[in-house]
Amino acid sequence: MQEKPGLKKLAAGVAVALVGALALTAGAVAKVSGPASPSASSAELARAQANCRSAEIGVAAPLTGPAAFLGQEQLSWAQFAVRQFNQSRRTNFRLVQGDTQLSASLARTVARQFVGRRNIMGVVGPSTSQAVISGAGLFEAASLAAVSPSATRIDLTNGQFRTFFRVVPNDSGQARSIVAYSVDTIKATRAVVVDSQDDYSTALAAGLQSAFRARNVQVDRESVSNTTTDFSTIATRVSADAQVVVFATQTPAAAQALSDQLLSQGKRAVVFGTDGAFSPDEFKPRNGFVSGFAPDIKASRTARSLVAAYNRFSRNRTFGTFGPPAYMSATVLMTAINAACRDGRATRAEVTRFVRITRLASILGGTIRFTARGDLTDPDWFVFKVTNGTYETVG
Repeated sequence: MQEKPGLKKLAAGVAVALVGALALTAGAVAKVSGPASPSASSAELARAQANCRSAEIGVAAPLTGPAAFLGQEQLSWAQFAVRQFNQSRRTNFRLVQGDTQLSASLARTVARQFVGRRNIMGVVGPSTSQAVISGAGLFEAASLAAVSPSATRIDLTNGQFRTFFRVVPNDSGQARSIVAYSVDTIKATRAVVVDSQDDYSTALAAGLQSAFRARNVQVDRESVSNTTTDFSTIATRVSADAQVVVFATQTPAAAQALSDQLLSQGKRAVVFGTDGAFSPDEFKPRNGFVSGFAPDIKASRTARSLVAAYNRFSRNRTFGTFGPPAYMSATVLMTAINAACRDGRATRAEVTRFVRITRLASILGGTIRFTARGDLTDPDWFVFKVTNGTYETVG
């Protein structure tokens, strides 16, 4: 198989990241630094100094509930990043957990708690698009940087949340990648697009439908609740001549259930899960596909030492594509806080400014740099073929 350009970036990025372990670029230090304003009150100065002595980073993720596989993997990799950074830099960063589940109201509650906890200087997350919509406005009002490892809805970076960043690409690339592979490789002439009635899936499904039509593919649309477990009715409505069913879901078990129903009814269509379905433990069809916003670094030779270190740290916990981006989100924040604390004191606004000018070698490949609106400057999507539960990068 020809190597994908994104995998070449991964190899280069991991190599640089491991050699330059979490290094802050000198240019970033020179651009934003300096003492707090002379007019600042003594209380403000004391708070800014305390922020450097006991800085915390919030993790806003679905730690329980149907997407707990996602949140727990991200939490574990964020913990790993903090441990590595603290050991290499002699810092004392700590994580604060916030369980958003897949609930907009819980995400807003977590955001309020993080804003009110003044030692929190940045947030890993929120993990899901609906959680960003619920909480990012509160983070912005508090000048608190939020760096998501997995929220991909396109309009999150339309300027409405100015302290929001993400270390993964947005869904415009995901729709193009899925449709291109479906048409050019699977040779699909008829497709079904299914959403799960949440902020992430409805926007992505609309983009997929439009992209399929642009390639002259007949598209059928279906919509189910994100709590649905029986997909027999949906499978029955899938046309016998459809080749692919793209399911925009954040619940891998749902993608698996739909795949099982299609198989049991003798339908030829295979399930193509979007990034929220990437879970080798839960989505493991006989034949299927899944999209990913990050590479599987287990397949990279240059990432072997990092993966081995994580395996020792986690006691061989299984992981997919959700954890490593959380590692980078945490690293971006810790690097920015460290830079802001060069003069012994830091504010949330100062940390956000350093996040904005991030230049970090990424374990995901290439360099993490943000556009003016918080997106990656060089995004890349991946396609994985799933055969009897085994994942293989194919595009």
